[in-house]
Amino acid sequence: MIRRQLDKVIAAAGSIYALWVLGVVSFLESALLPIPVDPFALPVMMANRKRLWQAALVASLASVAGGCLGYYIGAFLADSFAAWVINSYGMDKQFDGFKTDLQTKGGWMIAVAAISPIPYKLGAIAAGVVKFSFPLFLTISIFCRTLRFLAFAGAIYVLGPSFERVLKQKPALVTALLIAVTIAGFAALFYVF
Repeated sequence: MIRRQLDKVIAAAGSIYALWVLGVVSFLESALLPIPVDPFALPVMMANRKRLWQAALVASLASVAGGCLGYYIGAFLADSFAAWVINSYGMDKQFDGFKTDLQTKGGWMIAVAAISPIPYKLGAIAAGVVKFSFPLFLTISIFCRTLRFLAFAGAIYVLGPSFERVLKQKPALVTALLIAVTIAGFAALFYVF
């Protein structure tokens, strides 16, 4: 069943609309959605090696734009919409811990949220809530989100067919790894903050 779904995703990832969908998902994930962008980004990158770097760039730029929306949600809608987003994740305590760490450790916390499995949207919203310097937030986000997606593209470029073989032969394992990474990001918020 997973293999059939994977084949459909990879086929769709090769369509002419794939980059647009990747951009929309990257944007929304960085501002609001609870789902990670990785399950969308990886198949799009794998589907067409000619568009590999273009897909990484689209995902990076759209993700940073979504992070900017998250920042402004935190800055201007902290008590209403931002609170609703954080409450819907059930992460009030972790969000407060992240905000505290953001105020003491500064840009390093933005970098951690932008590059690790910790949900970037929470870092972006927290940066807005604490009125973290927007130019510094933007600079760190551009660097770290681009580094993240270029790392994915680089791994796919280097591993190429062997990565795709593993994905097709063991889709349940790859799916489990993606789910584990996502859970690890949320768990880090619960146990670190």
